[in-house]
Amino acid sequence: MLYVVKSFKEDKDTSGNGNPPLSEEGVQFGKKLKLRNNAINFDICYTSYMLKDFGSALVLVGDKILVERTHSLDNNEKEGIINFIKSLPKDKSILIVAGDEVISIIQKEFDCIKLK
Repeated sequence: MLYVVKSFKEDKDTSGNGNPPLSEEGVQFGKKLKLRNNAINFDICYTSYMLKDFGSALVLVGDKILVERTHSLDNNEKEGIINFIKSLPKDKSILIVAGDEVISIIQKEFDCIKLK
């Protein structure tokens, strides 16, 4: 099964590089989301290379599973995202943590569950 979640609230970008980390508010939201979905056992988790996406994934899965970063989720290129999702194993419970646009593309093209 494929699960998706939008990355949590980011902190202010003080670095100027356009890749801000997760905010404390985002961490607290993630902890609540984790408790609500604690019964789900993920096999694999994928994120983009954005710090807020990676941080959101770590809050949700901790050190239970490896969080893999992929450039396939870095941009909003529909074809690349679709090809990446199609390449994933169908017999695993997979969590995708990404930005709004990427999650929107996945939801339109694939049968998945959005964590709330």
